[in-house]
Amino acid sequence: MVVAFENINDSRRLQALLEAILLIESELDLNDLLTHIVIQASQLVGARYGALGVLADDGVSLSRFVTHGMTFDEREAVGDEPRGLGLLGTITREARSHRVDKIAGNPLSVGFPANHPPMTTFLGVPIRTSDARVFGNLYFTEKEGGKTFTAEDEALIDGFGRAAGLLIDEATLRLQVRNLTLTEERERMARDLHDTVIQRLFAVGLSLQTTVDLEMDPGAKERIGAAIDDLDATIHEIRTTIFEIVHESDDTIAIRPRVLALVDEVASRLEIPVDVKFEGPLDSSVGMRCADHLTRSLRELLTNVVRHADAHRVAVSVEMRDHTLIMKVEDDGNGFDPTGAKGRGLINVTERARQLDGTVTLEPGQLTGTRVTWIARRLD
Repeated sequence: MVVAFENINDSRRLQALLEAILLIESELDLNDLLTHIVIQASQLVGARYGALGVLADDGVSLSRFVTHGMTFDEREAVGDEPRGLGLLGTITREARSHRVDKIAGNPLSVGFPANHPPMTTFLGVPIRTSDARVFGNLYFTEKEGGKTFTAEDEALIDGFGRAAGLLIDEATLRLQVRNLTLTEERERMARDLHDTVIQRLFAVGLSLQTTVDLEMDPGAKERIGAAIDDLDATIHEIRTTIFEIVHESDDTIAIRPRVLALVDEVASRLEIPVDVKFEGPLDSSVGMRCADHLTRSLRELLTNVVRHADAHRVAVSVEMRDHTLIMKVEDDGNGFDPTGAKGRGLINVTERARQLDGTVTLEPGQLTGTRVTWIARRLD
């Protein structure tokens, strides 16, 4: 790492820069690391307010905005986080530092939202990782004593930002290693389930089948048959669980590919054709949490159809209507008893909808069978 120190004339400030870098714990996870970087950098230049904006994948907007100096209530009063416009956007576009003595009236400034604390002086510096990529920007306002930020402040933060970029690289690498290890562990679990557990269940089922003969007591034959059916249902459930374990490491939010992948797995493994229909701006409106709840609920519902409905066909529809996500699963099976108790699967599905301010309703299908309507009103 090469840092230009020619504008740092005060040896005490140079020492402060080195101490600030050393005070950042290198083993912190990325979120805590970013917070520590903002705190240390703000103290380094004597700024009342500091922030670190992390660039999104588009290289323009901000995916995260970590602040120092504002209380929780002040943050809440301001409302939405900055979108990377004005002075903030200028630093991103030009990838260089900016110092401003008076924000108000500056041609680069787009002003502040309502309830924002008053701010006058400004210093912004990009943070680059070891591959020269701009990870984000450090911003500071309101230098102590009403002073303006100096060239020495800029040099200090530039040096600090370069060191912070290396620490961010390390934290990102640790996160990638952890994710890789977790993915490998998931795959190992899936292999063990498939190669060991399922094979043993098959063996037990075959053993039971060989014990059945024509002269056996009808009651015993019925019990063995029920046990074989239970083993078969368990094998199907484990196969579906294997699919879920393997695909949990996929960070894709898009609803369509996740639903289609699940439906294909169920259709091929459980030998029931499933028709699928989509409608509305699903992939652009649904967040990760909502997508997870929907796909897991769909898996429960399809498993219930296979185990209890004696159905020959299933129809799934997922649509967005008036900022509400609606999923319907309808089968042509033997219907349901409205007076009966809910099974564990349906309880889980209902709880997932409830966590998204939604509901679950059961009603007879258009011809035969059951239609389940799963609704989510929170889409995060």
